[in-house]
Amino acid sequence: MNARGRSEPRPFVFRAAALLSAIVGVGIGISVMVSARLGVAPADVLATGGAKQLDIGVGTMGWISGAIFTLLALVVRRPPSWGTLIGGVLVGQVVNLVIDRIPDPDSLLARVPMMFLGLALLYLSISVGVATTLGTGPMELLMLGLVDKGVSVQVARWGIEATTVTIGFLLGGQIGVGTIIFVVSTGPVLARTLPPVARFMGTQLVRETAALDA
Repeated sequence: MNARGRSEPRPFVFRAAALLSAIVGVGIGISVMVSARLGVAPADVLATGGAKQLDIGVGTMGWISGAIFTLLALVVRRPPSWGTLIGGVLVGQVVNLVIDRIPDPDSLLARVPMMFLGLALLYLSISVGVATTLGTGPMELLMLGLVDKGVSVQVARWGIEATTVTIGFLLGGQIGVGTIIFVVSTGPVLARTLPPVARFMGTQLVRETAALDA
C-alpha cells in the first residue's frame, strides 16, 4: 500500500509528463529569479558564480554543478534514476533558452513579485518532480541520501545550501534577499509539500516522507 492508499501509483505516462513539466518549471523558476536580481537559489549562486569565472552560460554551469551533486549523492548511496539524469541536462537547456527572453526590469516593484514567482515555481516543481519517483533533482537526491542516514530534512537541506552558497559567493555568484529566503524556507516548505503531492501521485516515498513528516 502506498502513501495515497492506492495499490498502484498513477500511470507512468501521467508521472512522466508531470516530471517533464517539473523540469521545465525548475528551469523557468531559475531564470525568473536570476532576472529579478534579488538573489537566487543556492545552487544558482554556484551556477552564476561558476559561469562568471569560467565565462560560460548559467545553464551550462548548472550541468556541471548538477553532476557534482549527483556524484555526492552516490557517495551517500542515493543513485540517480533516468529522470535525474535527463532533468540534469534539460534544466540547464531550459535556462539557456529562457533566461534571455525574460524581462529584466529595473523597478523594485516588478522585481520583488518576480522573485516570489520564481520561488513558487521552484517549490512546486521540486515537489512534483520528487513525488513522481521517476527522477529527483541532484541537490534533492543528495538531501534524501542524508535523510536516509538519519539527518532531518531541514538540517540536511540547510547544510547543503549553506555550503553551496558559500562556494558560490566566493566565486562571485549572485546573492541577495531571495537567496536568504530560499535557504531558510526550503527545508520547512518541502517537509510540508512533499507528503501531500506524493499522495496525489499515489507514490510510495516511505524513506523520504517518514523523515519529512517528522
